[in-house]
Amino acid sequence: MGDRAKEFSAGAGDPHAPHPSPAAVLALFSLTTGMFAVGIGALAALLVPGTPARALVWLVVTIVAAACAGLWWGLTPVTERLRVLGRATAAVRPRDSRTP
Repeated sequence: MGDRAKEFSAGAGDPHAPHPSPAAVLALFSLTTGMFAVGIGALAALLVPGTPARALVWLVVTIVAAACAGLWWGLTPVTERLRVLGRATAAVRPRDSRTP
């Protein structure tokens, strides 16, 4: 497992490695946080009895979770955002695209 961690860290710091476009990073972030927000909303709705109340809780929790993600994206400095998202995309990038 230590060798694999070294490969990830070596691939993430390579300046010649292909980097995703900012639009692709924003789309991936939006898609992921949107799915997370809907899931959290659904879990919160399961705790509430009654159909109309469930729909309202689902809607409110989903909007709050999505708004928090949007605020993080908007208020976090670009360099910090790129560092955090770069680590995440390096972990899911196919192995052969990490090597030059």
